[in-house]
Amino acid sequence: MPGLILATALALMLFSCKGNKQVKIDSNVEMTRLLQARLDSLTDNQIVPGATLSVRFGNGTNISLASGLADVENKTPVKPDDIMLSGSVGKTYVAAVILKLYEQGLIDLKAKVISWFQDTDWFHKVRNAPDITVEMLLNHTAGIPEYVYQKELWQAVSENRDKEWSVEERLALISDEPPTNPPGKGWAYADSHYLILGLIIEKVTGRTYYEVLDEMILVPCMLEHTLHSDRRTIPGLIPGYTQLTEEFLLPHKVLNNNGYAFNPQLEWTGGGLASTVSDLTLWASQLYGGSVLKPETLKLMLTPAPYETTLFEDARYGLGSFIAETDGVTWYGHTGFSPGYITYVQYLPDYDIALALQVNDDSSHDNFSLKEYFNTIKKVVLSHNYPTSEKSE
Repeated sequence: MPGLILATALALMLFSCKGNKQVKIDSNVEMTRLLQARLDSLTDNQIVPGATLSVRFGNGTNISLASGLADVENKTPVKPDDIMLSGSVGKTYVAAVILKLYEQGLIDLKAKVISWFQDTDWFHKVRNAPDITVEMLLNHTAGIPEYVYQKELWQAVSENRDKEWSVEERLALISDEPPTNPPGKGWAYADSHYLILGLIIEKVTGRTYYEVLDEMILVPCMLEHTLHSDRRTIPGLIPGYTQLTEEFLLPHKVLNNNGYAFNPQLEWTGGGLASTVSDLTLWASQLYGGSVLKPETLKLMLTPAPYETTLFEDARYGLGSFIAETDGVTWYGHTGFSPGYITYVQYLPDYDIALALQVNDDSSHDNFSLKEYFNTIKKVVLSHNYPTSEKSE
């Protein structure tokens, strides 16, 4: 499948990134050609129908590329600025909002969460409820089980694809499940943690999560192509293709007649956004580059919980962010999954480079790892900007 190349564009950052290295790009055209070839290999080999990629440098240069098909049936090509659901990458935005409220003195990270829910009967049924702190929710050490994989949930979704779910309804699905670990004494990833964080944001501010997100993050950071995924029709969303037709009772093509296969409001603060890759790298460069949070707060975000995780490459988890190293290169970021879409976002602090990849298919393939593929993208970028420190494959 032929790739589509968007010419290198300059994108001005809203804030200056203090103390970061600037990148000298001496072979931009050649690097872009190699990146496009890597992206085309995904679609030419039918690993995924379509893919988009953004690489953003500290001097403001952003390269956005696309390859393959947005809609297989209609043979619609993917464009670099196409929108896909970004899944759990949304947790980085939730964590940033919580931490900004912490900076304002409105939230204590060590506070017991139950203080906001004393008069809420359902919360007392949450596993570990009396001892959970805000920090434990942020770094997935609270021990609340994951609600997403409950068969009862997806049966209900199949019966009413427009249903709006309350946090109480979602967490009631796991009320009989044992805790994954004692509070603060282990690590287990769960969207359940972030649903409660969403409620805390609303209780502290007296406003909806999305209103607070717009005011604190999306507007000041100029994330104009990052959208709330709180309804089935999301402007600009391209089709995705899922392998979860039996497990989640979903159609293979998850966008039909401009409507998503179910109401993504289900995800809410477990993710809750759709975006372009260029907005994702703009966000990562601002968040991890130091423009959003105070230095001491960013340090808190990037301090990993003292427990091993099940994340790839032995990544650790801070407050809404992965912290890891690949081939000696440190990176911060997150991955995202929504039925039909997969997202990778990483920021390389030693180079002030942000990368984002989105694909419109969630299928697994024998002898192929999208994570390893993403690493080859990083090697191309680093080899063309820091040839003495990295070698391209």
